Amino acid sequence: MAVQREEGVKLIGLWLSPFVLRVKLALNIKGVEYENHEELNTWDKSELLLKSNPVYKKIPVLIHKGHPICESMIIVQYVDEVWSSERKQILPVNRLERSEARFWAYYIDDKLFPSLRDHVGATTQEAKQKAAMEAAAALQPLEKFFEQSSKGNPFFGGDDIGFVDIALGSFLAWITALEKLDSIEILRDANLPKLATWAQHFCSHDAVKELMPDNDKMVQVVEFFRLKFSTAMAIENEVKLIGIWSSGFVTRVMIALNLKGVEYEYLPDDLSNKSELLLKSNPVYKQVPVLIHGDKSVCESLVIVQYIDQVWASSGPCILPADPYDCAIVRFWAAYVDDKLTSQIRVLILKEDEKSKAEAEEQLFTALLLLEEAFVKCSKGNSFFGDDTIDLVDITLGSCINWLKAVEIITGINFLDKTKTPRLAEWAERFCSAEAAKEVLPEAEKLVEYIKFLRAANRAAAVSSSK
Repeated sequence: MAVQREEGVKLIGLWLSPFVLRVKLALNIKGVEYENHEELNTWDKSELLLKSNPVYKKIPVLIHKGHPICESMIIVQYVDEVWSSERKQILPVNRLERSEARFWAYYIDDKLFPSLRDHVGATTQEAKQKAAMEAAAALQPLEKFFEQSSKGNPFFGGDDIGFVDIALGSFLAWITALEKLDSIEILRDANLPKLATWAQHFCSHDAVKELMPDNDKMVQVVEFFRLKFSTAMAIENEVKLIGIWSSGFVTRVMIALNLKGVEYEYLPDDLSNKSELLLKSNPVYKQVPVLIHGDKSVCESLVIVQYIDQVWASSGPCILPADPYDCAIVRFWAAYVDDKLTSQIRVLILKEDEKSKAEAEEQLFTALLLLEEAFVKCSKGNSFFGDDTIDLVDITLGSCINWLKAVEIITGINFLDKTKTPRLAEWAERFCSAEAAKEVLPEAEKLVEYIKFLRAANRAAAVSSSK
């Protein structure tokens, strides 16, 4: 093949890229000699690439006389137009045929490429089969177009390689590697006989065979990318929970994760000496719990519980109902628990003067009576606020139960009285024995000791401040 020497032609690319291969094929067909600037990989981008393609920062980039041209099929058209006198045209001369060629090149990138990309990233056999079927389906219209455009010749472009041949042919090395690695047929003789024959002609063409990547190397490339994708996916799906053992708010998140069957790493923190991770993950309140999902941090217990319900919607029972009105009612009672119940438990834990304790006890009884009524309405005669499954109200109130029991031990007052709130008392027993809750609820006896510690610390602080 005669080579046309011209100064100032440089191609920034990477050998494994089908898009770079398109440009190499076009330059080879035209007999244009060029300087090849090989990138190390797809993520460590060179300064030349970043400078030459500041918009997408992707290969390929053709630099001609100091001017960068980006996007593979745009470059192929540029090569065809600039070196129009060299060899045959890549695009048809007829305007209608040129339009059709551009349409099918776009179709290949829009319909075939995504399925091949999904196939490369697939880690399960089911995902591989699905992607292969989508790729084969995308090739069906190209089988029909080939019959129409080739007019009995070996290529889409007639008797020689044209625009659509380059667009589709650049993916053949990837298709062959996927077929070999996964033992899955994509370009089948039975279903796509004309394209299968075309592929053989294309790969044996003089302009192609010296540029087509080695099949064994491409298999290794697919294996490498799969490992990279699976590692990235594992990091993206990694779940961590920053908390402390005594926090009812942390318990809520644990129960929600258990309900959904989500595995997570528990990171205990010390609120007297907060970790850098906690301060970084919750810079506003600097409090637990914090759920870390991949590189995202979610704060505030009820916000986290709702996030868990949405992200893992297909796993476990729904924590929030689907109906908007029912959902609003659930959120109302969850907020009520924090506003009226949790706040009064906190008073009984920290305050030791009789007046404060008496007021808190009265408000606590009032709140529990209202929650008794709410349970009757929401449960509809079933086991939980969420009917027959644990919902947001169950989790919110349930996370307080052992704190309430600890306060009962210290004060000698039975707040969950079977004579005053019988349904709620029975519900509490069911909730504490539920699989999702029983392993993560802190023990009431340990909480009693913790309350004594908090009270002693408060007394010491009060004495210190009075000096």
